[in-house]
Amino acid sequence: MAEGLDTFAEKSLIEVAHMEFADLNQLIEKAKKGKIRTTRLFEAANFRSWLICFEPGNATDMHYHQSPETFLVLDGKASLKWLNGGERILEKNEVVFLGAKDYYQITNVGTGPLILFGNRSESFGQPSTRLEGGRS
Repeated sequence: MAEGLDTFAEKSLIEVAHMEFADLNQLIEKAKKGKIRTTRLFEAANFRSWLICFEPGNATDMHYHQSPETFLVLDGKASLKWLNGGERILEKNEVVFLGAKDYYQITNVGTGPLILFGNRSESFGQPSTRLEGGRS
């Protein structure tokens, strides 16, 4: 037992702590080989994270979510478009924060798979709102 930590406190810390781990290298290779679009990683009542893999030319519809989210480009090249016609190219190790109800569309504009790591402050299964007509 650690110095200064009684059995009750030690037991409580173990019961309260909840950690999960993921090997992103392994999951990325699996997504690329199997052409798996979405891999769920972690989830809680108010949080989720996932990997998303786009083949060249694949895109989302123009849409938004009720909660803020981030995307980190792990591999590839993405075009991020927003409702007013703006666009930003994102490449490996760039991250974007999208506020709640920010319309956006992501397209793989590279020659290989686009791999994104996403986080959103809501659980899986929450709906998105798509722009009439879908694509920008």
